[in-house]
Amino acid sequence: MATPVDAAPALLAGHRLLEDELGPYLQLRKQLQSHATKNRELESYYESSQKVRQLDIAIPPHLKDLMVAAGWGGTAIDVIEERLNWSEFVSAGDLMGLDEIYVDNDLDVEAPLAQLDALISGVSFVTVGTGDADKDEPPILVTAESPADCTTLWDYRRRMSVAALSRTVGPTGRVDMETLYLPDKTISLERGRDGRMEVVDRDDHEKGRVPVSRLVNRARTSRKGGRSELTRAVRYYVDAAIRTLLGMEVNREFYTTPQRWLMGADMSVFQDEEGKMADAWAAVAGLMLAMPRPFDKDTEQWGELPQVGQFAAAPPTPYIDQVRAYSMLLAAEVGIPASYLGYATDNPASADAIRAGQDRLINRSLRRQRGFTQGWRDVAYNALLWRDGRVDVDKLKQVAPDWTNPATPTPQAAADEATKLIGAGVLLPDSEVTYKRVGLTPIERAQLRSEKRRAAARQMVSDLAAANSNVIDLAARRRGQQG
Repeated sequence: MATPVDAAPALLAGHRLLEDELGPYLQLRKQLQSHATKNRELESYYESSQKVRQLDIAIPPHLKDLMVAAGWGGTAIDVIEERLNWSEFVSAGDLMGLDEIYVDNDLDVEAPLAQLDALISGVSFVTVGTGDADKDEPPILVTAESPADCTTLWDYRRRMSVAALSRTVGPTGRVDMETLYLPDKTISLERGRDGRMEVVDRDDHEKGRVPVSRLVNRARTSRKGGRSELTRAVRYYVDAAIRTLLGMEVNREFYTTPQRWLMGADMSVFQDEEGKMADAWAAVAGLMLAMPRPFDKDTEQWGELPQVGQFAAAPPTPYIDQVRAYSMLLAAEVGIPASYLGYATDNPASADAIRAGQDRLINRSLRRQRGFTQGWRDVAYNALLWRDGRVDVDKLKQVAPDWTNPATPTPQAAADEATKLIGAGVLLPDSEVTYKRVGLTPIERAQLRSEKRRAAARQMVSDLAAANSNVIDLAARRRGQQG
């Protein structure tokens, strides 16, 4: 058994951690801190709140901090996230109660949260634990965790977490609680009165597994931790578009009021009674429209009329063309139609052209579904293990999230496809697969099955009544023949 050791004073002063707990704890904290800056940057691009570096050439210094935003970063994420919907766990055999866990934890709402964070940061996490009945929590609690507040030590050979740390940030922005997950125990920490984290609870569950799963986006052999959809190229195009929009804003303000030049005028007309220069706006809007001749006090002669001219306004067309070029580059980078970024042509695209333009987006969405399926299966494994203490691996291999079609076919197209497949004998009319192909929700499918059972029961009663009537008629005829 490991011996207790004093933790670092700045972390766990006054409490003791076992030697095999302290190492992973410090490593996980360091890992969170090392990714914090990058996660904040990616989050800012999704929220359109990033700080854009200016070139300090054409923009006046007092205007470079003007709030100009472009929502392209959020669009690049949302167009994929909106196509990653799953409504339930499905299985060719036994679901083992995973449908109840899905409903108890509102995974139709919780799952998109984890998937969205994975698209933004490259990875997100889902924890599983036992719920507190006194707090009206479900028996098995499944929670999506932000990559800003959760991380794992991952075993790539076994494809599972060997340690994990999640934290809760309070209203003041300070970490108030932390949870350290180890294969056989879960340790809870809270910030004490002295401001330092204290161990407040140990759960020695002895399950031999860390109940924290990863959803990884765009993993590679050289980058198994995942990659954000907000690539360096995407971030550059967004920043460049914002700089261009800022230039267009300054251009608009500069040329909204005509810029005039003046020669041969008496500058005293621009001064008030105390000799101070008049307001610039008043000078432009009023005085230059009624400029008197200058008067020479020495010769007591009136001079020539002042010459007034006006600079030609610069149209915003170059800025608009430049923003359009960035939108095309961004559309190519993220594989979406340019119309999603606001670029539209005078001639609307045909239906076939629209579908062709979405092919790459659909394929990318299918790949994300396959990648996230592995993570959700891991969540299912942890949920069953924490509920039952054991998992039937053979049955679990048949379980997967039921993803909707990312191509989003119209109801008419889905119905037409199902009709043809039924006619060809590929699908059965009353099959669950058929119901899903035509777009029925789980509630609608359950209602339809219930109505079919009631209709079958009514038909059975009707058939029995008809059969009984036939028996009575037959008996009556026989009695008549015998009499």
